[in-house]
Amino acid sequence: MLGLLVALLALGLAVFALLDGWYLVRFPCAVLRARLLQPRVRDLLAEQRFAGRVLPSDLDLLLHMNNARYLREADFARVAHLTRCGVLGALRGLGAHTVLAASCARYRRSLRLLEPFEVEPPELPADLQYWISYNQASSQLLRVESGLSDVTKDQ
Repeated sequence: MLGLLVALLALGLAVFALLDGWYLVRFPCAVLRARLLQPRVRDLLAEQRFAGRVLPSDLDLLLHMNNARYLREADFARVAHLTRCGVLGALRGLGAHTVLAASCARYRRSLRLLEPFEVEPPELPADLQYWISYNQASSQLLRVESGLSDVTKDQ
């Protein structure tokens, strides 16, 4: 019986490690924290902050936060923001989901084990504003070329 318990525990730990268990735990925790412990925000564009700490599972071989983990933290911040604004609940009520169409990251400095950090929206620099304008123009051109320029998303 003890052998079976040890085998099940080992299997559970292996699945937790292989499926990035911390992500599966932290995602609902981010939603619950935003829903229960933080004030509701009515302005979708209002600046919000999301605090985190570098965990051992976030480290790469150089012992700093893996580049992919930065985007994961941004995902946690995004879902917390949508929860606080009420968008996530409204989407769930409609049976809809959010889709992140694109992301771009610029890495400024490395983060070490247990170092606290904060996701916050900075002022957009001119080069980023140009990049956003380029993406909007490119999307509009693709809509025109495909004949979708007059079609709305509701149709």
